[in-house]
Amino acid sequence: MDNKTLKSIRDAEKASHIEIYTTAKLFESGSWLQKPVKTVMDLTPYFQNYNNINILDLGCGIGRNCIALAQEFKSKCKIDCVDILELAIEELNNNAVRYGVENEINGIFSSIDDYIIPANSYDLIIAVSALEHVDNIESFKNKLNEISKGIKENGIVCLIINSQITEINKENGQQLTPQFEVNLKTQELLDLLKNAFDGWETIKNTVRSQRYDIPRENCVSDLTTDVVTFVAKK
Repeated sequence: MDNKTLKSIRDAEKASHIEIYTTAKLFESGSWLQKPVKTVMDLTPYFQNYNNINILDLGCGIGRNCIALAQEFKSKCKIDCVDILELAIEELNNNAVRYGVENEINGIFSSIDDYIIPANSYDLIIAVSALEHVDNIESFKNKLNEISKGIKENGIVCLIINSQITEINKENGQQLTPQFEVNLKTQELLDLLKNAFDGWETIKNTVRSQRYDIPRENCVSDLTTDVVTFVAKK
């Protein structure tokens, strides 16, 4: 992907998320922000006996998952929350105060590409619809490797990634360029995950076809995707 196309996708992605974050409130009905992802919250029993939990949320947005985790593990967790949108981090910090977890939340304004994951640092790393927005496939592979090394022994990785994405203009049927920097074939993605987390205990590994209406700059996109959910314990 050339730099011009990458910039175009990034700009469209940012505009779409800014529109959502300025109109929808966290945990209020009517949008996908109304509740955390069930797969993420299903992992909380694994950490009930921990006294200190270090968590990384890549592509945290305004706190859909990390705020809920901070509430669950209040006073015994620290969550590093990374997002490329300054507005998202501002709203995340506001929501942390609103829900009384400002001491647990550490908002970090950065792209996922630029955020270097320290080795052996986290008990849980989550990335929900985020890794497909790194710069390119090589960066994607490198980040999987960083995640693998960044998780402590007995720690857990929770990744939800879109693959084989297509977008069509709902008004005229025109094929659109999917607004995702990395758009892997599903089997290729599954193979990369298997290699990156070889030897780990698989907790969940599913593929589910989904379809959404997504607002784009000049139209509404009919988006189809395979959603790959991968959860494993080191």
